[in-house]
Amino acid sequence: MELRGKLINWNDDKGFGFIQPADGSERLFVHISAVRGDARPTAGSTVYYLAGQDERGRPRAEHMRGEGLSIDRAAIRRKPQASEKGAAKKPRPAPARVARPQRTGRPQAAIRQLALKLLVLALLLVLPLLGSLNVLARQAALWPLMAYLLVSIASFLQYAIDKRRAESGRWRTPENTLHITELLGGWPGALIAQQVFRHKTRKVPFQVVFWLIVLLHQAFWFDWLLLSARYSGSALQQLGLIGA
Repeated sequence: MELRGKLINWNDDKGFGFIQPADGSERLFVHISAVRGDARPTAGSTVYYLAGQDERGRPRAEHMRGEGLSIDRAAIRRKPQASEKGAAKKPRPAPARVARPQRTGRPQAAIRQLALKLLVLALLLVLPLLGSLNVLARQAALWPLMAYLLVSIASFLQYAIDKRRAESGRWRTPENTLHITELLGGWPGALIAQQVFRHKTRKVPFQVVFWLIVLLHQAFWFDWLLLSARYSGSALQQLGLIGA
């Protein structure tokens, strides 16, 4: 039995979107392979669909069409070429569909230039590690080492979850949330996750903020170790993390 809803989101380049049922129930994922009609979907249009579930039990539309009745053209399910967008084109037979393995948040291939990247990570960890050990020796405070370890694990898991959500078309983790975790000491885990999952590495604005956070941590420990904590010491005292 067909149900009525509204296509509230549609990514034409990737060929998927989300339907909001008219009864206000949970939205459904819809893929271009389930679309029928003579034109590709557009966000905001009224649609009719058959509700189903994917292999994980999440709501998914098994069939979707526009509000009006029309002849189904298989060509609308092809990914549009850049030269064809916005222009009228003759229907072509749909190419044979080849089954592809499900993508997951796991790494698809070996990390490129692994030795060089491990060397960079090791160099970036020198100041934080020496500074944390110095805090432990001078203040008997273990929190810097624990913060880097535990928050890095949390940051790594955030990236893994966000990568999986990106591949399945679900709501993403806000970038500010990722950056806050990095700022609290999770940047080593974030840097590892970026390379393992190949996630957020090509987004320049995101990378600029990320490396500014890394630079801030380096500057903090440089001041602590080489400038006798001229600036960082007073900041930690005001936060109550170390004694006077």
